[in-house]
Amino acid sequence: MRWLIAVTAVFTLALHGHAAIVVIANFTPEEIVCTIAEPGKKPQSVTLAKAQVSPVTVGGPCEVTFSAKPAQTTLRLDPYHAYVFIPDKKSERRLEGVAMPGDPPAADAKPEPTPQPKEPIKIPVTLLVDDADPRADALWHKTLRKRFDEAAAVIEANAGVKLDFAGYATWESDPGLKDINELLTDFTGKVKVKAGSLAIGYTSRVKVDPKEPQHLVPFGAVKAFPTGHILLRESGPRAEPEKVEAMIQHLGLALGAVLIDPEKDGGSVMRAKIADGLALHPEYQYRFDPLNVLAMNILAEELRRVPLGRVSDVSDAGKIRLSRVYKALLQARPGDSNSLAYLDELDKEIAKAPMPKPKEKEKDPEPKVDPALLTQARDTVARHVIQAVTARAKANTGALTGDELANDYVKAAAAAAWREDLPADQEQRMSGFLIGLGVALDDTNALLSDSSTAEAIKLVETEGERQDRLKVLGNPTLRGRRDLCRRFAIGCGAGELLRTVTQAEEIALDRSFSKASLAKPAGVNFAALAAEFAGIEFARFAGNDVINIKRLAGEASLTAFLPTLEGLRDGLSFERFQEDFGDTADARFQRVLGDIRSRVRKK
Repeated sequence: MRWLIAVTAVFTLALHGHAAIVVIANFTPEEIVCTIAEPGKKPQSVTLAKAQVSPVTVGGPCEVTFSAKPAQTTLRLDPYHAYVFIPDKKSERRLEGVAMPGDPPAADAKPEPTPQPKEPIKIPVTLLVDDADPRADALWHKTLRKRFDEAAAVIEANAGVKLDFAGYATWESDPGLKDINELLTDFTGKVKVKAGSLAIGYTSRVKVDPKEPQHLVPFGAVKAFPTGHILLRESGPRAEPEKVEAMIQHLGLALGAVLIDPEKDGGSVMRAKIADGLALHPEYQYRFDPLNVLAMNILAEELRRVPLGRVSDVSDAGKIRLSRVYKALLQARPGDSNSLAYLDELDKEIAKAPMPKPKEKEKDPEPKVDPALLTQARDTVARHVIQAVTARAKANTGALTGDELANDYVKAAAAAAWREDLPADQEQRMSGFLIGLGVALDDTNALLSDSSTAEAIKLVETEGERQDRLKVLGNPTLRGRRDLCRRFAIGCGAGELLRTVTQAEEIALDRSFSKASLAKPAGVNFAALAAEFAGIEFARFAGNDVINIKRLAGEASLTAFLPTLEGLRDGLSFERFQEDFGDTADARFQRVLGDIRSRVRKK
């Protein structure tokens, strides 16, 4: 009987293929009505409001016709692709395809004669709060249900997924946990969900200082697709529309969407920093960006085919489609951890396809180097750099101070990195030099305290060695300022350790607006931020100019790598910063950041 059911299912799928999808976005200031035509089918009319992104079901390659000047325009659309209407001075509007690397699967070039209708995938969702929530059940039930219903409508319109409310519950969270990621682990372990279901929890354990910028503490935590748990903090964002936005973003992450650079699409709920006031605008409509809409719809289509235990369980064609989308998303936000993880899993599966045998005998490949050994060599160099700075500090006995002391330390560090007896190549020496410098000239343990860099440097200096170094380090400066020396060095280490300049700069911003920094008399310090950005740029530049970096062992100075700092404001209290610049997403502050980046890159 089971065999008969299986045969019937296969026969049914053979008769009825899956319908395809195209994503069309309207980024013009006016509503657009277009017509989608396929051979042998009745044309379908699609209406797009301004700033709307819409998935459209098709059977395969099709044509779109829309109004333009001097006459209507008809273009071919490929399935599993994203297209954007943008304004055009000559033709009033034009349609452009979003660039995606690689070629589509061969099946996408042929129409599906009998496509199945695309019914939304249904996912039951339970809403929960932890035992630290002070609200009565009736109150939090009403609040969370309203929030969920609004978010679920956005997900259904964008992702091809229908979230069905399945009930309310509470759970006992660990009172000793305050970190949102640790609380997610607690939540996942205590709240069990059935396969294909989702639990959305809210915790009141995470407290946020109202004076601290909201974006510095994550609004929630969720693992990548596929997952059954999302945890959000009730303490922020403060405005209800932004709480809805945070829920939508985390639902997107759970369904295969990834974060994007706000500069690429500042209206998408997947922009890296939300709660920036956009959701409070009366005309704003929650939406995703075209590529993330495409990714979620491809995964939803695969879920219609079979339950997925991991991304690589998708069909062979699905692997190729998703790989193209995530490569495009990675180009839009280099270093994104979810895009990299998805591509790593998908590419491994794609790579399993048998390769044709070579006609001629190929040379034996170069032996692969164990990455652990590369890290070990880099760490060895970093340790020698730090120890050389400590030894120079002990030998100084107060003879050198300020900029002269910093220059002396850098000479010692550079000489240590290029010692002939170290078992390391040029790349490992450069990497170890930058990381060692980032530790050695910093008296705040910034790289060790930051979760994004701590793991990579925990072995380059013991706690005893650290305390020994801090006792003798003294007051090395750049341009007479200790903070500039410290932040430049931190930028060197972070710029080397992190995947991209963007990620390093984001962490530098978080460092500048951390609670500890704002509590100091110096407050918000644009010059110090510029120094850290300069250190990040120095790390990027170092690999391309090894000869000049080696000169640091002689007469060269780090001061030359600092940008001009005239006009950059220092000592701003957080209240004054808010008054003059709003927040970090405000256009006024973004202009300051643009100015800093311009100064740094002119060096």
